[in-house]
Amino acid sequence: MAKVKPSIIEYTGTVGRVIHYTRFGKTYSRQLPAEYNDRKSEAQLRQRALFTARQHASSLFGTILQRGLTKEAHALGLTEANYFSRLNKDDFVYSDGQVHINYPALLLARGPLPAVCANGIHTDGLHVDLTFLPNLHDKARPDDIVHIYAVSPDADVCMLMASVERQSARAAFDLPDVSDEVATGQPITFHLYAIVEAANTAHIPTLSADEKKANRQHRNINRRVSPSLFLATVAV
Repeated sequence: MAKVKPSIIEYTGTVGRVIHYTRFGKTYSRQLPAEYNDRKSEAQLRQRALFTARQHASSLFGTILQRGLTKEAHALGLTEANYFSRLNKDDFVYSDGQVHINYPALLLARGPLPAVCANGIHTDGLHVDLTFLPNLHDKARPDDIVHIYAVSPDADVCMLMASVERQSARAAFDLPDVSDEVATGQPITFHLYAIVEAANTAHIPTLSADEKKANRQHRNINRRVSPSLFLATVAV
């Protein structure tokens, strides 16, 4: 590996069999390996598929994990993605060359607040009307905020659909029209999840991946949340 001295021209990437990259303000060059061992055994394929599926899922659920797992993850010295993978490793199953994800069992948030209980759901096209039992006891407060998220792996979409007070016991919203994101005629599935958050931090928005890199202060937000609750799967 060679270190490149400062010059007018800055470059990164691959030229022939040489890789140029910048780290901590310094540019380095190294040669690609002449050969590498890639046997593609069944165990290797399984591990790669599981790793890729967990990474993609943690990216898809990113905004939910930031609200629901950041506090515990960073207390353990982990990223939200790594913590998510640890908590849900048994919900990713490799079979017949594919990874199957148990979406209803995924844990997207952990915390001391009591979760709400699903009570009923009615759908009409993209419109969703759901009710829940507020579970008002112990540490629960009527003005706790219940966040409802809709996640569609088909369209690679995760959106906050509604934020209502616990005491309202009801939320109504329209799912996003993502028909342009999938093949014509393919059914679109949305998984709905609920997370309860204390009112004093519920108004603080989550950040995009780029915003998180620029602003690490989101780690210091003391969000008090409930365990996540899977509400329903809706096909449109």
